[in-house]
Amino acid sequence: MQQPVTSKRLPFNRRIDNLWRVVLWLALTRLSLWGALSRDARHPVATHLRRQVGRARQLPLLKLSLAYGMLLLVFVGYVYVHVEHVIMWLLPLWLMLFSTFYCAIWIGRIVPLMSRQSILGVLDEISVIPPGRVFVYLTVCKVVLNRDDAVVWLGLLRRLMAGAVLIVLVLSLCIVLSLHTESTLLDVLLILADLVLAAVVILLEHSQSTVIACLIAIEIANRLGGHADRTSAAVAAFVFVQIFCYALVLAVVIALDTLMLGLALFLFLLVRELLVSVLWRMILNGANEEMGYLASRA
Repeated sequence: MQQPVTSKRLPFNRRIDNLWRVVLWLALTRLSLWGALSRDARHPVATHLRRQVGRARQLPLLKLSLAYGMLLLVFVGYVYVHVEHVIMWLLPLWLMLFSTFYCAIWIGRIVPLMSRQSILGVLDEISVIPPGRVFVYLTVCKVVLNRDDAVVWLGLLRRLMAGAVLIVLVLSLCIVLSLHTESTLLDVLLILADLVLAAVVILLEHSQSTVIACLIAIEIANRLGGHADRTSAAVAAFVFVQIFCYALVLAVVIALDTLMLGLALFLFLLVRELLVSVLWRMILNGANEEMGYLASRA
């Protein structure tokens, strides 16, 4: 007797449920890393590394970032006058331009510090301290990020920006709706969703860029050997990743033939969360391989 043919495709609600589980898992990965990196390290290893950082000349990160941000704000204002209708589509690009400046400085501190400790053999010595080599990597990033409290103040600046932009956009929406009474409730809800996503992008892009910069710095410092300029390679890789994320989102939106701002902003956040998870998995695998090699030689 012939068996009935059943489809192996999951029901629509199951696929949506699985998608949200993946999104939640990606967000938790980045959130746990951000929490670990933004906390000031209280450990003898951190004290040793903090002394090493203190011996090097440091650029005034916060002051330079604010000065660069003012120049970028003037440029944004100039562009807004000429391309007002696409300014929201350029929002992730402006945010990444701002983040790239201070993230490049952080990379320029993390990579030489890790390379210096590796040459001296210090990383191999302190990696035997539980919980191991990955702990040392994150501690290096903690010490660098919390060197002058720039990570705290820049995070506060992003929260203020997100709140101010959301208020201005909502007020603008209210003015537009008062002039056009033909708008339906669905249209209003879609516009509100776009505005909320814009504020979320402003808020999360800082932590995403910072985590990505730290992970790239760790990976390049560990993988790239010889006499190569690891710092320049790490900065170049970070800039490429920033451009790639934005270009990929635009390509997907154009390929779907739907110019939905909310979809573009959601995909932008999702792609970067996925990138954080991939980089973190690469670092964990590399650390396990290296520890296994060291154990086999002992």
